[in-house]
Amino acid sequence: MKRLLTLNFLILFLCCGTAPHEKALKILNAGIKDSSVVIQVNAAKGLQEIGDSRGIELLYKILRGDDTDGIVAALGALYELREERLSPLVVNLIKNSDPLVRTEAYRVIAELSQPEVKKILIDGTKDRIVRIRRIAYRGLAQFKDKTVLQPGLRDPDPIVRIESARSLGLCGEKGMENFIRNELKLKNPEVWAQGVLALAELRDTSALDFIKKLLVETPWDLKITACEALLILNDRSGIDILKQGLESEDPFVRIKTVGVLKRFLISELFEPLKEATKDEYINVSITAIEALARYRQKECKNLFAKLMDAPNPLVKIAAATAYLREE
Repeated sequence: MKRLLTLNFLILFLCCGTAPHEKALKILNAGIKDSSVVIQVNAAKGLQEIGDSRGIELLYKILRGDDTDGIVAALGALYELREERLSPLVVNLIKNSDPLVRTEAYRVIAELSQPEVKKILIDGTKDRIVRIRRIAYRGLAQFKDKTVLQPGLRDPDPIVRIESARSLGLCGEKGMENFIRNELKLKNPEVWAQGVLALAELRDTSALDFIKKLLVETPWDLKITACEALLILNDRSGIDILKQGLESEDPFVRIKTVGVLKRFLISELFEPLKEATKDEYINVSITAIEALARYRQKECKNLFAKLMDAPNPLVKIAAATAYLREE
């Protein structure tokens, strides 16, 4: 009887094809050998997430190359993986002539806490690229040194000024919430978006009414940011807006919405998020897969197994990573 059961299982296995676990591993192993460096990076990130050190080794190998797109993608992967090492390779890339490479290198470094990072970020506050200056001031908050943060209050760009005020506020400087509110007198959606997030991160509950008003009759980008700010403050007033965002005809609205859902678990949006994994825009699909893998991995294993047959290789890699994540 035992021999018969074994034979039946073998026949079933052969008929159904490769088991999902093996299939997922094959997808990632094929990905790191792909001719496309972007596919290599995504597969390497997936391997690292499941504890295979070949992933991090490949990412650093790509950083040593001269493919700018690959370097940017590899730095982005290191940022998402929360790489804890201060690599000389990454430090060297902050001197790169390409602003996007420098920006991504600073993003990685700003997450680190080694003493050497402080001087690197102080230099970054003088960069001509606004986003780099903003990243630098954000990263400097961890060192609790108000003297290096205060110059940012006089930066020519309001977004940098807001970031500096946020970091100072986190370091205990009084009055930074009022400083940020004053910056919001400028009727600029991007400035408002950064401002409301900063107020939320400073736990300024007095800003709740103002943030809720942004859920109505404002551009979608600002609405979704307001939803995120409310969630930071443990307020669920924006959940219906997020549901509408997932259903929007605008792919950029859907992308921004799934990005928020990757950071916050909202049980009411579980089913719409599952639908988003099949979105025609791969950035929406991939981010939705990553969000579900973070919060509902076991419940979604069958879904991830099915998505390993998706036509796009990046979606396949995301699904394979999600399937293997907690095995």
